Amino acid sequence: MRVEELDHRLGDLGAGLRVATADNPGPLTLDGSRSYLVGDDAAVLIDPGPAGSGQQELLQRLVGERTVSLVCLTHAHSDHSGAATEAAGRLGCDVAASAETLARLDLTGRTLADGESIPVDGGDSSLRVLTTPGHTGDHLSFLWLPGRQLFTGDLVVGSGTSVILHPDGEIGAYLASLERLVGEEPAVILPGHGEPVTRPGDLLQEYIEHRLDREAQIEAALAELDDGARSVDAIRDRVYGRLPPVIDRAANASIRAHLRHIEMRGGLPPVEGYPGDFHAGGLEW
Repeated sequence: MRVEELDHRLGDLGAGLRVATADNPGPLTLDGSRSYLVGDDAAVLIDPGPAGSGQQELLQRLVGERTVSLVCLTHAHSDHSGAATEAAGRLGCDVAASAETLARLDLTGRTLADGESIPVDGGDSSLRVLTTPGHTGDHLSFLWLPGRQLFTGDLVVGSGTSVILHPDGEIGAYLASLERLVGEEPAVILPGHGEPVTRPGDLLQEYIEHRLDREAQIEAALAELDDGARSVDAIRDRVYGRLPPVIDRAANASIRAHLRHIEMRGGLPPVEGYPGDFHAGGLEW
C-alpha cells in the first residue's frame, strides 16, 4: 500500500487520539473497521483491525515512534481482532480482552474485567473497561477518562444501527448495555465503524427506541401471519422489505434475536427457520 493511501486512512482526533480506517469497506463495515490509538506515550491500541500486511503497514503509520503498552479488543470478530497477534508482536506488548474473546480466538493474553482501569500515558489518564454484551456475548466497551470518550466497537456504529447476531447476540443484554452507556454520560462515541458520534446521549436513546420499535413490528407480523406462513423470511419481508442478500442474512440474525427475546417473555408461536442454524461467517462486523 502506498504511503499516500496509508496516510489517507489516518486521522488525528486531537488530545492524544488517533484513528486508522482499514481497507475493508462494505455494507456492514461502512467505510472500514476503525482502530484507535489512545495516548501519546505508553499508549493503548483499541481494535487493531483485520489481518493482512496492508493493515500492519497502516498500524505502523498510526503508531509511528510512540510506545504502545497494550492492544485491547472490543470483541472477537475478525475485522476487529485479526491483526491483534501480529500487531502485539511487532509492538512488544500483550493483547487484552474479555476472557470469552481470548477463548474464542485461542489467544494467550491479559483478561480484562468489568470496571478495571487501564493506565494510559503512565497513568495521566485511563480506560475503564465496560462489559457490554448484546451485539455478541463477549463484547467490551472502553471509556477514556477524564474526557469520557467512549469506544463502542460494534455495539454502536457511526451510521445506521448494529445487528444482533443470534444466538451469540441477545436483545435483552443489548438493551441493558445501551442503558448502561446512557448512564455513563459519554462526551463522544468513537465507534468501530463510521464517524465519531457527537450527540451520544441522543443516539443511544434512539438505538433503544429502534430496538423496541423493531420488536413491536415483529410481534405485529407474528400476529398477522397465518400459522403455516410464519417464517423468519416472511417476517423479514414484512418488516424490512427487499434487501441485498448479505443484508438479508444480517436481518434474519436480528429477527431471530428478537424472536428469542419474545420467546423468553412467553407466547412465541412456531416460526419456520427459528431458532435455525446460523453461522456468522461473512457477517462479522
